[in-house]
This record gives sequence, structure tokens and C-alpha cells, in this order.
Amino acid sequence: MEGGSLHRLGCYLRTKWASPRRIRFWLVLLVVLYTLLGFFGAPWMIQYFAEKTVTEDYDRELSIASVQTNPYTLTVRLSGVALHDTDSEQLLGWEQLFVDMSWSSITHWALTFTTIQLDAPVIQEERFVSGETRWSRLAAQVSSTSAPEQTPATEESAALPSLQISSLQINNGSVRFTDHLREATADASSSAQAALTLEQIGLSLSDFSLEEGQSFPVSFNGQLQAGGQLALDGTLQLLPTLAFDSSASIRDLALKQAEPYLRQVMNVQLESGTLTVDGQLQTDAQQPFALQGSAGIDDLDIKNGANGEALIGWQSVQTPQFSVSLNDQQLKTESITVDGLSGKVVIYADQTTNFGQLVNGDAQASDSSDAAADATSDASAEGESAAPFAIIIEGIKLNDGGLQFADNSLPLPFSTRIHALDGELTTLSSTSAEPARVNLEGEVAEYGLVTVDGAVNAWDPMRETNVQLRFRNLQVPEYSPYTVNFAGRKIAGGTMDLDLDYSIDDSQLEGENNLVLHDLKLGEKMASSDAMDLPLNLAIALLQDSNGVIDLTLPVTGDVGNPQFDFSKIIRQAIGNAITSVVTAPFSFLASLVGFESDDLGRVEFAAGRMDLLPPQQQRVNKLREALNQRPQLVLELAGPYSRDFDAPLLQKEKAVEELQRRLAEAERAAAEPSLTAEANQDLVETMFQSYYPDTPLAELIDYFTAEPETPGGETQFDALAYRNYLAEQIIDAQNVTEAELKVIGNARAQAVYQALVSPPDAAGVAAERVRLLAPEAVDVGDDDQRIAMEIGVSAG
Repeated sequence: MEGGSLHRLGCYLRTKWASPRRIRFWLVLLVVLYTLLGFFGAPWMIQYFAEKTVTEDYDRELSIASVQTNPYTLTVRLSGVALHDTDSEQLLGWEQLFVDMSWSSITHWALTFTTIQLDAPVIQEERFVSGETRWSRLAAQVSSTSAPEQTPATEESAALPSLQISSLQINNGSVRFTDHLREATADASSSAQAALTLEQIGLSLSDFSLEEGQSFPVSFNGQLQAGGQLALDGTLQLLPTLAFDSSASIRDLALKQAEPYLRQVMNVQLESGTLTVDGQLQTDAQQPFALQGSAGIDDLDIKNGANGEALIGWQSVQTPQFSVSLNDQQLKTESITVDGLSGKVVIYADQTTNFGQLVNGDAQASDSSDAAADATSDASAEGESAAPFAIIIEGIKLNDGGLQFADNSLPLPFSTRIHALDGELTTLSSTSAEPARVNLEGEVAEYGLVTVDGAVNAWDPMRETNVQLRFRNLQVPEYSPYTVNFAGRKIAGGTMDLDLDYSIDDSQLEGENNLVLHDLKLGEKMASSDAMDLPLNLAIALLQDSNGVIDLTLPVTGDVGNPQFDFSKIIRQAIGNAITSVVTAPFSFLASLVGFESDDLGRVEFAAGRMDLLPPQQQRVNKLREALNQRPQLVLELAGPYSRDFDAPLLQKEKAVEELQRRLAEAERAAAEPSLTAEANQDLVETMFQSYYPDTPLAELIDYFTAEPETPGGETQFDALAYRNYLAEQIIDAQNVTEAELKVIGNARAQAVYQALVSPPDAAGVAAERVRLLAPEAVDVGDDDQRIAMEIGVSAG
């Protein structure tokens, strides 16, 4: 019974369902179902499940305008796709994605695509002050939602699926990035915003494959909305290791886009500047990154963020060839040409500078310390043997550069400029101890010239530097702010030449400054709290020669590695010492001009009671006259010296002799040279003595000078010469010398020096107005001194 039932069922199926006519029906039905599912069911399911999954699993909104599939051509077209973040900001979107899969994917068991084309894709990313980004939040959520089960450690990882794409095209794409940066202020809650948009993106890949060792061509281009074009064209290999070899081009990249990041560390405004790079890019297993080509930055203009003043810029910086290699740890460039370099350095009233004020404060200090700690940790982890990155620059050529300098910390604000600056530096290499040669020339202000020549170790200038700076024809009045600050005086006129020779060896500075001033004229006085008390008028008169030239050599030394080293103070001290040494010992300086070894050029000595110049003093005065002729601005002051104790005895003797001569004449007794001690004049001398000392009998004096006989009965001995000498001494002592008579001696002495200076018999004299006769002055003469000295005064005319 049961067997019959089964037999009847089988017959029924064969006749009703498995007949040829029925098979055709089922085939048609399957085709219809496949067609309906492929054209209508698949699009609905793709859209429904995609939107539902994103909403339920990731709490975000995905919208798809349309999905089109073709089950016969294996194509999919998704249009109007948009993925929004939790706050409704768009993350991803595109106008149309077209995928054309090849039927060979089934026969070859490999994902094979004929074409993948993505039109007008948009990717939007935003980083917040916390460091979190929109896509990192989504990635973390996807990772936590779909975390795979842990596989045993012994199980091998599954191989990547075989994938081939004949053509992959991305057209007119854009990537928008917004970065919320912490504002470099005391308010940590405030933030700045940087926005970058890369648009008109085009990406093309041909014969893409995941097979090992298989490379394929790839090209990329795009344009930054704020300015700049990017392009890559080369070959890419993904397996077994990433390898990329491509031409790389950056055209007119606007550097202003980097300003928000630059302002994180410096308070500047990056007004303009474009970067252009043309080169060849390479990366592979042996070479992490290498780029070689040409590069340049044009029209750079950086201003002070606080006040908008210019800081630094240039028209063009170009190098025809450069190469950077991470594998070789080296950056190398051919000669760099800098055209139209400009800069401005300002010292403000509080002694700070415009460049010193650029670095942002507390936030950057904190970041720097954190970064330094991280770097130290990383360096320790990697070992201490990491090679430094080598930098080699085959020279720098400077054309038509300029620099403005202003110092507002002085009592008078100072400003000058260097322009038309040309020159070059030879090779700078961080791998060589050979210093770079420097050769520069420029113009200062309107008519000045500056040249720089020497050698500098650019990577360690404190180890070895030798530089010579030459300034010519600088207009000194422009530098009055510094003379006011230094000595409280303006400069009314003159030019300056300045030679600065500096050598640094292991932080030890040895320098010599040669200062030559032409026709220097002082101006009005100005108050300055820092001014030194220096007699500048006298200093200039002493230093300025007959051609109006002042030539000073100022040595400087110091340890530039010492934190207390202050170059300006060293220069100030050197100038102050030079001036002080001249004005405190003016005649020593004048003696050096004429090769006179004596330090007493300003001291003229006279014998007691005499007004004539003795031969050694004549030589001294002649040398002084020679020195004065070399210093036409100097004026001498002569105050004739006299001393009662030193000069009066000779005057008294002369008076006594004059009286004796008068008495001889009255007695008609001639004597060419009358003597108070001569025997022939004894009677007259006795008469003179009695007139001055009437109470002293001569008989007593004669008895005084008469010696008793040496033997009894012998004759007495009268010492007539001693008697006459005594009378003469007493007569001389009795002579009265008035103060007026002593002053006459002083005046005569000054007149003798005056005549030797103004009217020498056989040499050019000093102008009479440059030698002033002053009133005679009484001086003290020591008991052991044999000469009385006139100390000559000196002043500026």
C-alpha cells in the first residue's frame, strides 16, 4: 500500500512538474525573480539595511537618494549619499558611486572590478580642542560594536582577498578639515580655528591589484581652496611592503593657511607667501621617505601679530636642486638664492625686542616642557646612538636685501636701514668643522656702506667665528640717540668709519673695534640717566687731528658663553675707558703723538727766581708745540707760577746788588759786576749794613769774626771773607720783596712759554688765540725741589 502511494506521487511529479514544458516555466520564473530582485529588491535592501544599521548601531544618520543595480551587468550606482554625525554635521557624502564588477570574479574566485568611479565625494573632518576628531569617535564606536572574536594564537591570520580593479576614478572630490586650536592666551578655554579645504580632487588608478610585487600607475591632483595646487603621478605597490615612486608637484601653495598653527608658538601674522616644489618622491622598505627636486618660496611677508609691523619677508627664495632622505638622515640643497630679503628689528622702551615678544608665553612653555620630556623619553628608548640629521647647503646668495633697525629704548628714538644688501655664504654643512665664508655688501641709510667678510661655523658659532665688519661714511648725527644715552650729548655733524674685527674661539671673544670719526661736532646737551660724566669737548679736541679725524682703537674681550655677557656694556665700557684715559692724562696722550717719551709734556720747570727756559724745558715746549699743531681744537692755559720761599731769595739778592751798584756809581767807583763780598766794596757794604741794622755795631761783628791767637803772645786772626759774607747775607735778608714783584716773575714765566709756543724762531707757531695767559698763581715748592713747575692747563677751543 505504501509502495503504491510513493509510485503514484513520483509519476505525478514527473508528469506535472518535471516535464520539459514545466522546466521552461521554472527557468522563466527564476529569471523573472532574479531580475526583480536585482533591479528592485537589491536596491531597496541596500538602502534599507544601510540606513537602518547606521542609525541603530552608530547613532548617526545615513541618507541615500537612490540605489540602482543591474544584475546582468553586475553594476551598482549609489547616488546622493550623505552620512551625518550625531550633531547633524556631514561626515561623508558623494553625488554618485558607480561600481562595475566583472563576471570573471565568479570564474576566477577573485574580486574583479572593471570600473569604480566616485563623483564629487566630500569628506569632512573636525578636530576639537581635546584632540578628539569626528572620525576617531566613529572609528572607536565601530571598533567597539563589531569587535571580532579572539582567535587562538596558533591560528594563522587569514590572507587578504584577491582584488583587482581595472580602473578607479575619483572626480571633483573635496576634503574639508576644521581644526580647533587652543588659543595661545592665559584663557585656556578660548580657541582658534583653522580651516583647510582640498577641492577638485582627482584620483586615478589603473590595474590595481593586491598581488605581491604588483605595482600599478596612480595619479592624484587637487587644489586648496585658499590657494595651491597639488599633483602626484607615479606607481604604487601595496604588497608585500608599501612602495611609491612618483613625481610630486606643489604649485603656489598659500602659506597663510598655516598661520593658525604658526600662531600657536609665535604671535605673528603670515600675510602672504607661496610655496612651489617640483620633484620626485620615493618610499619603500629601504627608503622610508625621499624627495628630490627644486623648491622656492615667493612673496613671503610675516608681520608682528601684536601691532601689524613688518618682521621679515622676501621676494623669492629658490634652490634649483634639493634632496631629503630619511634613510640617509640628510637634507642637501644646491645654492639657495634669496632675492629682496627684508627684515625689521625693534628695541622697545622696556628693552624688549619685537622678535623677543613673538614667542607665546605660558601655554607654549608648558607644551615645550612636555614635548621635551617626551623627546627625552623617546630618545632613551631608542638609545643614545641615533645619528643627527645632516644638513648641507651648498651656499646662500643674497640679492638686494634690506634691514630696518629701530631702538626706542634711548632718550632719543633711533632708526636706520641697510639696503641693497648683496653677497654670499659658502657651503654650510652640519657634518663638517669647516666654517662657511661670508661676503656681504650693502648700503646704510643714504650714503653709508657696510661690508661683512669672514668665516662662521653656522651650527656652532660660539666654537669658531671670525668676522670683519666694515662701515663707511655713516652720518654720525643719525646716531645721536646713542651718544645721548652714553654721554648726554647730541651729535651736530660728522661722518664715521667703523671696522669691527671679532674672533670667537670656544666662546672666548677677542675683538678690536677701530672707530674713525671725520669732522665730528657736538650738539646740545640732553639729560639721560644712563649717561657717563665725560668731558666730551676736551676728549674730541684731544683726539681730533688737524684733518678733523678721530682715530680710536677699542679692544674688547669676554666670554660669550657666560649668561652675564652683555656686548653693549662691553662696548660702552671700552669707549668710556678710551675717553677717560685721554682726558685724565691729556699730555701723556699728546706726548705719544710726537714720540716724546716723557710724561711731563704739560709741565714746564724754572729755576729759582728765573723766567727763562732752560734747554730741557725748551725741548719740552717745542714738542708740546708740535703736538698742538696736530690738534687744532686744543687751547692751552698758562698760569705763571711763583713762590715766596723759592723765588724771593734771588730777588732779594738782586735788589741788594742793585743798591750796591747804585752806591758805587754815586761814589764814582765803576764795577762791571759788583759783588757784595768783594774786598774793594767792603766799605760800601758796611755802610749798607749799618743802614739796615743801625743797632748792630760793626766793631762787635769784627770781634766776632776775629779768632784768638792759637798760642800765647800770638796774633789774632780776622776772617775778613766770612765777615763780608755775613754782611752780604744780612743785607740780602733785609730786602723787601712784594707780592706784585713775585707775580711779575710768574707772568714772565708764562710769557716765556707763550712766546716759545706762538713765536718760535725757526718753526711754525701755534695760533695766539689758542694760548691763553692766566693770572699768575702762587705754588708750593718742596724743600728738596730745585725747580718750580708750571702746570699747563688744556681745554677745548
